[in-house]
Amino acid sequence: MTRNFAMTVAAIHARVPRPVYWICGVVLGLVLAVVLFLSFADWNMLRGPIARYASKVTGRQIALTGDLKVHPWSWSPEADIGGLKIGNPKGIPGLMADIPQARVRVKLLPLLAGHWNLPLLDLEKPTFWLFVDKTGKDNWHTAKTRGQPTRLPPIEHFVIDNGRLGFVDLPRNLKISGLLQSSETQGGKPGGSFSLIGRGAQNGHPFQLTVRGDPLLNLKPDQPYGFNADVRAADTHVITTGVLSKPFDFGQVRAAMTVSGRDFADLYDLTGLALPNTPPYRLSGDLVRNGLSYSFTHVHGRVGASDLAGDFKVDRVDNRPNLKADLHSHSLNIYDLGSLVGAPKPGAGTALEKAQAARRRAEGRLMPDATLNVARVRAADATLHYTADQVTAQGSLPLSHVLLDLTLDHGVLTLSPLNFSLPRGAVTSKIRIDARTDDPRDDVDVRVTNAHLEDFFKGGGGGDADAPLQGVLEARAQLHGVGDSVHKAAATADGAVALAVPSGKLRKLFAEGLGINVSNALTLYLSKDKSDTGVRCAIADFSSSHGMLTARNVVLDADHVQARATGDINLATETLNLSLTGEPKTLRVGRVMAPITLTGQIRSPKIGVKAGKAPAQAAVAVVLGVALGPLGAVLPFIDPGLTKNADCAGLLTQARATGAPVKASAITKAGVGGKK
Repeated sequence: MTRNFAMTVAAIHARVPRPVYWICGVVLGLVLAVVLFLSFADWNMLRGPIARYASKVTGRQIALTGDLKVHPWSWSPEADIGGLKIGNPKGIPGLMADIPQARVRVKLLPLLAGHWNLPLLDLEKPTFWLFVDKTGKDNWHTAKTRGQPTRLPPIEHFVIDNGRLGFVDLPRNLKISGLLQSSETQGGKPGGSFSLIGRGAQNGHPFQLTVRGDPLLNLKPDQPYGFNADVRAADTHVITTGVLSKPFDFGQVRAAMTVSGRDFADLYDLTGLALPNTPPYRLSGDLVRNGLSYSFTHVHGRVGASDLAGDFKVDRVDNRPNLKADLHSHSLNIYDLGSLVGAPKPGAGTALEKAQAARRRAEGRLMPDATLNVARVRAADATLHYTADQVTAQGSLPLSHVLLDLTLDHGVLTLSPLNFSLPRGAVTSKIRIDARTDDPRDDVDVRVTNAHLEDFFKGGGGGDADAPLQGVLEARAQLHGVGDSVHKAAATADGAVALAVPSGKLRKLFAEGLGINVSNALTLYLSKDKSDTGVRCAIADFSSSHGMLTARNVVLDADHVQARATGDINLATETLNLSLTGEPKTLRVGRVMAPITLTGQIRSPKIGVKAGKAPAQAAVAVVLGVALGPLGAVLPFIDPGLTKNADCAGLLTQARATGAPVKASAITKAGVGGKK
């Protein structure tokens, strides 16, 4: 058998060409040479070629500055690097990392397949400088991964000894200096923890960051990594406790989060989202990050004196943040909603906000000066749906259910609808702000339908018969202005405002006062008479030009008196200059022919009496008193009451034409009443 095997080998040897032997010998020699080189070579001689190759692959300058030792003979080769410097991408000067000593172990088989898997990464006193330029470009992503969540390769054993971190984010005006530490033991026992403690400033305000994580020992690529974080940026405080679904994959995060602060709008610097102004808030919920998508769900908490619950979600569409929110309040404090347009925050606010509010009060002004940040509005898109079951602290406004749909699309902000329910009626509105230019263009359309006037008086909710003014109010305001604040938009407003009361009741005392009927009004006042007189119709039609509301047709037609108003309302200075003249329809004794004036600030108007014809009336009374005696002195103050009923059908038709949502049935009824 042995002889046969030898003969077979000899036969094969005779058939194999001699060059094949030479090739096999050369390959075997090269393998042997590589093995000998890897075993005994001075790896420091390869620092330059390795660094040049790494620089070419990564697109950044990499230098090996210290001793390089490699232990290749393992399925997990290991390298000790005495000094490693990693530069920034092209266009950003300086270094991204300086690591005096590093030890790294990599699994060979996954590496041959193009995947990094590190059983060990040990960094001694590393320093990292992370940077985001004005365009939002950072220095830690490559060109291929830019815009994607940060993902580090799986690391089973990660040690950082006395690391330092410097972080500069120019778009957010944020600078942080931090300490990194990952210990293998804690209190002499295995199982230390990871920590990042940072201090810095954002927009000139203190910034603090504390992140603590589970031990970085024996990590499993398919098991979650737990962490907690505490961020304080000026008045904003964020607390999270959660996990990375896979260690070092920052694109997969689940956490419980509580965020609180002075104003929602302050979150722009942390999130890049143009959020509305609010009073102080505190909200808790579940945070989930899935790639470039974030969600904050099961949210509950308070904003000012209002409760708030719902869900938030943020995606990136065309490389722009896109916020979608569905929110609900059981009880809304109306002052909290006012913060959306820059109204003063009750009991809160910065020193500047308090000073501005004090100045407005001193000037007697109501409309806020808070400006819309057009740059923020253009930077993100949003869709918001909000409802509130009831409204509190509304003063004399009997508001209840609220419905708000908000859309922000490439710099155009639309609130449509913004609706409030009344006990018997509704306020519906649509607001559009085009912030694509530096001077936003503002359009407001507000309707009041079937509002009962008696519901606006304390104790009058539900139709109190003692309310001094009763009837159904229909109104509409259509205004267009230019400006980045409520005050500026009002000061430039063009458009029209129309109000109509098809029928109702008015306290007799007021009716007699409109006609300056001294004797009757005094009698009613002294007797505390609360009887009413009928109101056949009332309309108020104002045109607006450059912030000046001018009375075009203002008429109140009651059973026994008719009053008309002239003048204007200056929205820029928030002042009134109105004159109201009443004419009796029946005989009146003691009537003074002097119009009533309404002047001063809208916030605190002054009621007065204009001289009018009263001086001449008094002079005639003196002359007749001398000529005819006491009876003659009374004659000039007697009005025969020859004023006719107003054409209510015509007035209501005109009000409807200018925008007031007057029903056709009310006009028909007024026409019938006018014929009687």
